[in-house]
Amino acid sequence: MKPKQKERGAVAVEMALLLPLLLLILIGTMEFGRVFNVQNSLTQAAREGARHAAIHYDDSSLDVEGAALDAAPSLAGLGVAVADNAAACAADANVQVTTTVILPSLSGFLDAGWFGSPGLFPMTLTGIGVMRCGG
Repeated sequence: MKPKQKERGAVAVEMALLLPLLLLILIGTMEFGRVFNVQNSLTQAAREGARHAAIHYDDSSLDVEGAALDAAPSLAGLGVAVADNAAACAADANVQVTTTVILPSLSGFLDAGWFGSPGLFPMTLTGIGVMRCGG
């Protein structure tokens, strides 16, 4: 049985209406997953840097940034900045390590300027780790 002449373009019209919405949902899901992964990696890197500084605070070759970035290899190439107060660390004081990255969009679709909006990207993400020096 042949489709009726009136319904010939109905599938094309439905696809044209739904495809942009489906693509937006797909791109949004991908971007959210990436942001979530980078945020978790930043926090893990900051915690590991703080742990390293708390244990080795009296070593002359203390490398907090190296320890933090080594703990999160998925952040390689993103330009992560690591700040710490390990130089002022003494027994029974806290050390704080902060990791920061300005994350660009994966797809470019949610950047500033689309549809006259401010956009979601680039997004600044921060991870913080605090530990007691000397155990």
